[in-house]
Amino acid sequence: MCIVHYALCIVHLAFCIMPCALCIVMMLASCSELKDDDHYGQSDSQIANDELKIVDMTSEDYMKSRSDLSGMNSLFQQQGIYDELHQKGQLSTLLVVTNDHFQQPTEKTEFITRSHVSDISISPANLEDGTRLMMWHGKYVNVSIDDLGKEGNIIDHILFNNGAVKEVVKTTTGYIYVISDMIQTPTSLKDYIDNLPDDYSIFREMVLASGGKEFDRANSKAIGINEQGNTVYDSVFIYTNTFFDAVDFDMNSESLTATMLLPSNRVIEEALADVKARLEKWQATDANLGHRNPASGNTVLQGCNDSIVRQWILEAAFYRKKYTPAEMVSTDVQDLSSIYSRQWRTNIQQVDTQNPVELSNGVVYNVTKLHIPNNVVMYRLKDYFYYYENCTSEQKEQYFRSTNLTFNNCNTDVDAWTPWAGVWPLHQNRIIQFNKTSGISDSDGFRLDFTLIKLNADEGTVSPFRIPPGSYRLAMGSVQNAGFDVVCTVLADGQEVAKSPVRTWGTSTAYHYDRGTTLPNRHAEGYNSAYVREMGGSSKADNYDTDGGLMMDEVTIPDLKGDGSAVQVILRIDCYNWAGKSNVKLHHWCLRPTENNY
Repeated sequence: MCIVHYALCIVHLAFCIMPCALCIVMMLASCSELKDDDHYGQSDSQIANDELKIVDMTSEDYMKSRSDLSGMNSLFQQQGIYDELHQKGQLSTLLVVTNDHFQQPTEKTEFITRSHVSDISISPANLEDGTRLMMWHGKYVNVSIDDLGKEGNIIDHILFNNGAVKEVVKTTTGYIYVISDMIQTPTSLKDYIDNLPDDYSIFREMVLASGGKEFDRANSKAIGINEQGNTVYDSVFIYTNTFFDAVDFDMNSESLTATMLLPSNRVIEEALADVKARLEKWQATDANLGHRNPASGNTVLQGCNDSIVRQWILEAAFYRKKYTPAEMVSTDVQDLSSIYSRQWRTNIQQVDTQNPVELSNGVVYNVTKLHIPNNVVMYRLKDYFYYYENCTSEQKEQYFRSTNLTFNNCNTDVDAWTPWAGVWPLHQNRIIQFNKTSGISDSDGFRLDFTLIKLNADEGTVSPFRIPPGSYRLAMGSVQNAGFDVVCTVLADGQEVAKSPVRTWGTSTAYHYDRGTTLPNRHAEGYNSAYVREMGGSSKADNYDTDGGLMMDEVTIPDLKGDGSAVQVILRIDCYNWAGKSNVKLHHWCLRPTENNY
């Protein structure tokens, strides 16, 4: 059977604020030689850096004393910043600019003002590259320190977001950093997605489609009754997104440090077109496979389903870590794992690392070329030996070349069954049986060179099942108690590419039809045996339509033509001793793409 489908590090600064003391948990940095006790309002710091100025006055008084800071001082006064600092009675950090860099806000004045004030009194000694300082507007300011800054140089070597430090003043109530530019606060990940332009509408709608707005009655205040007698609320709404809520990924949270990989409409459409082109090249589309969806009650192919690819794109786009440009590209094989554990291979995928978009809680990289992995396009490739009965006489000779085997029949050993009637289709265990050719001894053994074949669209004829290049796990099924020791060799266009160790088709169920229970990740796409049992299905739900028993952990089908074309594959099954048996029964083969089939 062949089923094909498309398919932060959370940094949290815990600040415990008390009426008389502020406790800050933070790693000490070596960006200056200050021995700092300033968080507790002491004024006897030992100074070994002339870039820090200490004054015996409050931050408010110092701001008022400098005419070149009058713009920021007026803004703080107008917005009640000093009054609020008095009420809190605690130390603080102010980020300010001189008048020649001051710009009076024309909108969002409160938000902009409060982006320059923090409850944390933090000295240069306690800043390190990557520190995030929570400001009064509810978002973080990112601290960046270059190599000279790490050696103890402050001026022009420490940045708060976009503003380079020009002066540092320690007052009796905290710190004032005079910086080169007013703080520009990046938008959050959620706001950024909401405001994506139409060139990114496919991705934007995929994200927004899984969320919704809900009325929060508990926090909405009743303000009256309308003419119809209904209560009118000063409404509060909460925004939910089941896709992100399921993995505890809050795009609005400022404690998030995320990476988002953003594909444009053009990039997504090109990726979908590439998937279709690959399937055509592999002769693996609905038209030339001829198999139907398993859920319809028949075998085998789900088909070229854009929705599965789009889902993979969405699930592969978000990460719990803020990756650097250097981490986003590699020459060696390197995988990143998304919030949904989707595999992003950095030496194959292409992103714009020259123009990352910094957000308040993460970073965005534009995807310039998107490759949907082969192991997403192909879920598993699985088919059956009993197609012998659909072969012409010539095809039987060509596709089932045998030594010391004589065809007996194709029959259904076990009636078709389903673990959950009405939900999952009936599945039959139909096999081919070869008898031991008369006149040979047990030690002569047998060999079968079986060319992988598939049913054509008419479901009455067969043709070779060509396998795309890449890495696969090989599993097979026979019957229980077969009692054979076999070796399987894989040949691609006649070239030997892999050989299994001796595998015993013995008394366990590992190789019994396709009921094998020994392999991980072994079921048909979309099938969850635990859920089937939970819903009252069969106690043998684990045995339904599995890959079978392991023959080889990894088989690499080569790209013989150098263009990604699929190749004709032969499974050579060797048994060197009949061991008293008189027949052999064969059920199926299964190739499941590995993570290296990318």
